[in-house]
Amino acid sequence: MGQAYPRLVLLALVALLSAGLFPQALGNGKGKVHGGGAVNPLVAGICSRAPFPEVCTATAGRHASKYPVIDNLAVLNMQVAAFAKRTAQARKHVAVAARTIPPPQAQALRTCDTMYMNTQDAIGAAQRAIAFKDTGTAKIMLQLAVQDFDSCDRPFTHAGVPNPMVDQ
Repeated sequence: MGQAYPRLVLLALVALLSAGLFPQALGNGKGKVHGGGAVNPLVAGICSRAPFPEVCTATAGRHASKYPVIDNLAVLNMQVAAFAKRTAQARKHVAVAARTIPPPQAQALRTCDTMYMNTQDAIGAAQRAIAFKDTGTAKIMLQLAVQDFDSCDRPFTHAGVPNPMVDQ
C-alpha cells in the first residue's frame, strides 16, 4: 500500500479521538446489535463522522464481526485493534529484515524495533484507559503511540542508509 496508508490510519485514529467521537464513545450511549454484510452500516455511519471516513471504515470494518454491539466505543476499539495489529506486523517485518541487511542499517533497525515496542506499550496503556473511560490518558497515549510508530524513519535518515521499513 505504500508509506502514506499506514500514516493515514494512524492519523485517522488520532483524528477520531480529536473529532469528538472519543468522548461520545466513552459515554453511556446505547449501541445496536450489528447484522451481516461487507461493511457494517453502523460502522459506516459512525465512520462517516470521522475526519478520514474511508480509512476508518476500511480498518474498523475488518474488526466489526468481533463486536456484538456496534457503537462509538466499539468503533474506537476497532481502530485501536487495527493499530495494534499493524504494529505487530511491523515488528515481524523488522525481525525478517534484520536477517538480511548490512550493519549500518541494522543499528537503525534496532531503533525501529524499540520504537515499535514503545508503540505497543502505549497502545496497551490506551486500551486500559479506554476501558476505564479515561479520555485524557487514552488520547495522550494514542498520540504517543502514533509518534513512536512514525519515528522509525529518523535513524535511517540520520545514518544516510535506505529504510527497509519504508512500506511499514
